[in-house]
Amino acid sequence: MRFSLFTAATAALAGSAAAVDHLVVVGNNSKLIFEPANITAAEGDTVTFKFWPKSHSVAQAAFAKPCEPMQDGFWSGFIPSEKGAAATTFMVNITNASQPLWFYCSRAEHCQDGMVGVINAPTSGQKTLAAFMKAAANATNNTSPVTTAGAGGMLMNGTTMNGTAGTGAASMMSASNYALGTVAIGMLASFML
Repeated sequence: MRFSLFTAATAALAGSAAAVDHLVVVGNNSKLIFEPANITAAEGDTVTFKFWPKSHSVAQAAFAKPCEPMQDGFWSGFIPSEKGAAATTFMVNITNASQPLWFYCSRAEHCQDGMVGVINAPTSGQKTLAAFMKAAANATNNTSPVTTAGAGGMLMNGTTMNGTAGTGAASMMSASNYALGTVAIGMLASFML
């Protein structure tokens, strides 16, 4: 019995430790791009956006409306930086790797100028990053969300976390990984008694 609890606890800890954080550089060297613009992430992974001068944002959009905020989507707010990378980053947790998360910068005409990207783009069909970028270039408006900055993700300033949980496809933190780790630690502790 104790061996099976230990095995379960070890497996739970290993599963939660396998998550990867994918870094996306936003506007480095005055380029209006996300680097990389196409990210492949697994469920439980995080995607962290690191912002460069002068001011950029990341907002979730629907494929059909590339420069308009998606209802209940993630939104970083505008992250300013005068020189070098901003201290504030924005992180989203991937909760459904089979659902593409399209995004754009809502500053000025950055979206129309090609500052768009996708997490988990379809591997076939018409909905490609190139098609999203082309649709963005033809958009008549670039709109910022009206929700509170940090919605659907987590604003982080060094080691300080500020944010609100969103109801979109990406959420603030993986409660299931936290709960799984907590249960695993409890099980491991009971094994050692």
